[in-house]
Amino acid sequence: MKNCLAIWHYPHRTIEENIRFFAEKGFDAVSVHGAQFVDALVRGEGDLLAKAVRERNVRLTVHYALPRSHETERILAFRRGIDALAAWQRTNDLIKILSFDVPAPIRDRIAPYLNYVLDHVEGCLVAVEDFGLTPDERYQIEYLKGNRRFGYLIDLGHMFLRIMGRNKSGKPLFTNRFDECPVCENPGYNEFMRALASKEFPIFEMHLHNNDGENDIHLFLEDGPLDIPMIARVVRDIDFRGIMTIESAPGYKFECRGSDADEGILKTFAYWKECCQKK
Repeated sequence: MKNCLAIWHYPHRTIEENIRFFAEKGFDAVSVHGAQFVDALVRGEGDLLAKAVRERNVRLTVHYALPRSHETERILAFRRGIDALAAWQRTNDLIKILSFDVPAPIRDRIAPYLNYVLDHVEGCLVAVEDFGLTPDERYQIEYLKGNRRFGYLIDLGHMFLRIMGRNKSGKPLFTNRFDECPVCENPGYNEFMRALASKEFPIFEMHLHNNDGENDIHLFLEDGPLDIPMIARVVRDIDFRGIMTIESAPGYKFECRGSDADEGILKTFAYWKECCQKK
């Protein structure tokens, strides 16, 4: 397992500076926000980013999003972004996992977008985050079974919300699905093991953060009711060998910026490593 950080929550440094900073703090990998990465490429920073990844010897994942609607304008914008990533990847071959949020308005039909990515971006794994929660969603991607490049990004914080069954947002992403796990007021080892075992594709990457059990707050790992030592045991027992990305988000839904954000994330990273060392 590689320890990774979602670095887009630290805007007081550039992407290149964040790659170097967090690699020096012990992270094995960094995850870059797809839209920010494409913007950097458009500004001509591609060589700078490639140099930072190589010199710091970190694995790189890019977390993007499928189009927010099936409208032609959205689709074309999505393809332009993918084309930019594809060109950079052909030159540098540094993206290990390219993952995607799946917005609610397009969850009814995602195959055309996945096909475009798989056809155009070479040499990396492709993952969708928290998709396949319903029979319809699973049917949409059934044709990709056996494709070794395709799999899942599972967000354990989102999974916690689904298992708790307290979704007030109305978003299907956070709605309990019995196939994954029945509602449980105090989900523990057995519930998470069942939920992860329900997945029909390999899990390439996981996102990890804490929350209050009802809202997607992306707290530091030690700051919410999700039992992080238990999660560490689950990850060990399923023999997860992919990329574990801490997605605690200072400044997202709780006030924490600049040096405070750095201090908070390094503290939570130390806590995670401590949890992983416990038997």
